[in-house]
Amino acid sequence: MIKESEIEVFILAGGKSRRMGSDKGLVNFKGEPMILHIIRVLEKLKMPTSIISSNKTYRKFGKPVYQDLIPDKGPLGGLYTALERSNSPMIILLACDMPSINLEALNRLIELAIFGKMVVSTNGKQISPLFACYPKSLKKAAKLAILKDELKMLDFVSNQSYKVLDLADEENTLVLQNLNTKEELITAENREVFKG
Repeated sequence: MIKESEIEVFILAGGKSRRMGSDKGLVNFKGEPMILHIIRVLEKLKMPTSIISSNKTYRKFGKPVYQDLIPDKGPLGGLYTALERSNSPMIILLACDMPSINLEALNRLIELAIFGKMVVSTNGKQISPLFACYPKSLKKAAKLAILKDELKMLDFVSNQSYKVLDLADEENTLVLQNLNTKEELITAENREVFKG
């Protein structure tokens, strides 16, 4: 089992956010930027946390902000940057548009982590490569895929050895939900209000 001290966290906030219309991580969810909900949960784990983004506004959250080392390569470019920047043998990669991430799901991800193998999560229907744990040893494979312009994260994952964290049995099945549009954001906020 890997210790928390051997894992760093990187939040991807470098997307184009075309469907949302503005930078997703900075869009308010329940009155606060989406990314802040994630940072608050991560602070309970006390693991080093950084943000991958070319938007300097993210510096206001008090975390290191790194630009993609190879620009415009999507989440795989973000993964490569995180692996290159990390000083730890493992990293957790999260998307900035998943504000329902919780401590229980993160702890389960960490519990499954073993050296040299990635852990990806699933909601029972599809794999989420952006709530996942990656070994630093994948850095060369990530760079090679980028240089070949093979940028689909699911293809990259399927070419590696990995374990699956099944979050379909979680009470909170919204952990892996990405909020990509204003409509999805409003629906999620209304669901939270109704639940509360």
